[in-house]
Amino acid sequence: MNAFEKLQKAEHLLRVTRDQFGLGRITKEEFKKREAEILERYRLTLGEERAYDLYLRMKGKRSSK
Repeated sequence: MNAFEKLQKAEHLLRVTRDQFGLGRITKEEFKKREAEILERYRLTLGEERAYDLYLRMKGKRSSK
């Protein structure tokens, strides 16, 4: 669940940042800086990555049956 929450928060913040850049509210440099900060802040731990990968594999097996 931690992995999902982190991924959701990161995606939301990245979307907001992309929108601000697209509307010209922030410069390209500011966009790159914010993007890097968001990715670093919401980086998954090794345990979270494993859990998320396991979830994706299990989900894939269920949908193929």
